[in-house]
Amino acid sequence: MLGLELVPIGVPVRIASLSGSPEFVERMEELGLVPGTVVTVVRRAPLGKTLQLHYGSTLLAIRLPAPGAISVEVIEVRRIVGQNIEELAAAF
Repeated sequence: MLGLELVPIGVPVRIASLSGSPEFVERMEELGLVPGTVVTVVRRAPLGKTLQLHYGSTLLAIRLPAPGAISVEVIEVRRIVGQNIEELAAAF
């Protein structure tokens, strides 16, 4: 697992756990950022603490209180665009 702040822009990840103050965890849960939610980092502020996230039909900017406050796991996504026919055939 890795911290959400380390995820490259555009890579979908699944929230594994939340840590930090009870107020932070409760607020993230109120916003729908609970373990199991799939999110994508859309934008990152210049200093990196504030992230714009997309999940479901929501677009949200959050500021993380500490590195690793939201731990995530990368979702395996097969990329089809740009693959040749042999690679596609081998995948099935």
